[in-house]
Amino acid sequence: MELSDQQKAAVEHIGPALVVAGAGSGKTRTLTAKVARLIELGYTSERILAITFTNKAADEMKRRLVELTGLSIGRFPWVRTYHSACFRILKEHCRLLGYEPPLQIYSDYQQQKLIKDIMIRFDMDRKNFYPLRAAISGAKNSGDPYDYFNSRPRLGPFRLKDIYEAYEEELFEKNAVDFDNILLKTRDLLRDHKAVREDYRAYFSYILVDEYQDTNNLQAELTRLLLGNGNLFCVGDDWQAIYGFRGSNVENFLGFRHTYSNATIFRLERNYRSADEIVKTANRLIKYNPDRMDKSCFSMYTGGAVEIHDFFSDEEEAEWVADKIGALRRSGIAYEKMAILYRTKFCSLPFEQVLRYSRIPYQMLGDRGFFERREILDINCYLTAAVFRKDDAAFERVINTPRRGIGPKMIEKLNAFRNPGAGLFDAAERAVSEKMLSSKIHRELSELIRLLKDIESMAPDAAIREVIARTGYDQYLEQQSKTRDEYTSRMENIDQLIYAASGYEALFDYLEEAALIREDKEEEESRENGVNLATIHASKGLEFHAVFVVGCDENLLPHWKSRDSEAELQEERRLLYVAMTRAEKFLFLTTANYRKGQFSTASRFLSEVAECME
Repeated sequence: MELSDQQKAAVEHIGPALVVAGAGSGKTRTLTAKVARLIELGYTSERILAITFTNKAADEMKRRLVELTGLSIGRFPWVRTYHSACFRILKEHCRLLGYEPPLQIYSDYQQQKLIKDIMIRFDMDRKNFYPLRAAISGAKNSGDPYDYFNSRPRLGPFRLKDIYEAYEEELFEKNAVDFDNILLKTRDLLRDHKAVREDYRAYFSYILVDEYQDTNNLQAELTRLLLGNGNLFCVGDDWQAIYGFRGSNVENFLGFRHTYSNATIFRLERNYRSADEIVKTANRLIKYNPDRMDKSCFSMYTGGAVEIHDFFSDEEEAEWVADKIGALRRSGIAYEKMAILYRTKFCSLPFEQVLRYSRIPYQMLGDRGFFERREILDINCYLTAAVFRKDDAAFERVINTPRRGIGPKMIEKLNAFRNPGAGLFDAAERAVSEKMLSSKIHRELSELIRLLKDIESMAPDAAIREVIARTGYDQYLEQQSKTRDEYTSRMENIDQLIYAASGYEALFDYLEEAALIREDKEEEESRENGVNLATIHASKGLEFHAVFVVGCDENLLPHWKSRDSEAELQEERRLLYVAMTRAEKFLFLTTANYRKGQFSTASRFLSEVAECME
């Protein structure tokens, strides 16, 4: 495997090391070459622990190692994720923690059921489910649940500590661990049982960790507990640390030399992906972050282009992007080599619409299309049920959303009132008129039918507002959202939907457009040859010949929720850095003065980028 001088120096070094790998600098190649080199030097492959952050990445590393070393894939048993490696340790020694083999891992469904049972025991409102589950997970990943609960003692009138202990007791009685417990219990095992800790320290001759900037405190502690001889090789890039909202702590990376005082720092600074014009611009942007490790990234490729464009509206922005994509396609760049990236999901809608109008195929990466998102489907089904009375699928979706106490058995009962050729809507209307239902169901169905009839003749945007107001859908969505951020994101999607619907006079016209976008998208996904649309988070690790970073507005990028926190503002800047460095040759940054029906201003980051270009 051919390596640069920087890569080779890191690969040949023995002892604790941190490889600060710039975007596109070949860190995966370096990490894999390091393992292969260790095997050449006589290290046993079975005793090398190589941690990746996804199972897909672990499988890819094993595949490359098989090609490089000629060893079978079974010779790399410890190329794993943190959770996979820890569960292998935990199930081997679970008796020391009071469990009996085989130890069960609770699935997400099982965990939800158990938490809901605990909530019933405490007489908690079901709307607290997602905040409670998030608190339990956050407590475990902090590494110190009780300290975590000291700073967040209550959820309404309930003490989180009491609920957490009841949940853990139930898990223990069922001889089970949830996903977060895999790390926490393994940490407890290694911390509290010296003999086990020393055995693994003696066993692992080398530990390697990929994406070290994304470790949380618990994962960093596990790494220290397993490390016996100082042979630690961590790879990552603090400039691309964008998962603070998931609990990762970039300080583990920035403080590496403090934690491992005899560590050597290597820098991979040559970018093999992007043209030098893009690399230099991204370098200068990230230098506005005070908390960072210095490096001077460069590229041997030139001829790239970085442009900033300011538009009056997001519709004008989207039209320009579509025109530019068309021009790039005519110049020979394939659609799948281009990407439109945005900070927040709702930004995709104008681009989905204009790409369809322009007959440009597209596909969504890491997310569903705008009209396939749950909250959008819910609202649109209300509109559809009002217009198309034989659309049973739409009516069945809205009949109990938000909940009205109308389950499958009641729907079966309503079907008995169906006239030949009529839909479920008409059957429900007949059941109400003949007063054949309980008083509660009669009242709920009457209100639903009245709502659907009222909105049938309304303008689409007014109809959406009416649905939300009369059903309390916003409160329902808040209860269903796992986190406050998720609720904010979903409400932003609905705001975008209202704005998009305001461009149509009749429900029928609006629903036809929505159906066409969804239908085209499904066909394009099957071909997998369209322009890529993705959030910046979903684009990490990918590369494209041309990248459009759209929605570079203040309060979008940086997001409004990060304005008052210097640490979060720095993460937002790193997010733009990640987006910029996805581009190989063409990078376009765009902003609009009028987005989603409201005036906006250009992101502060654009002025920083503009200074870099002067």
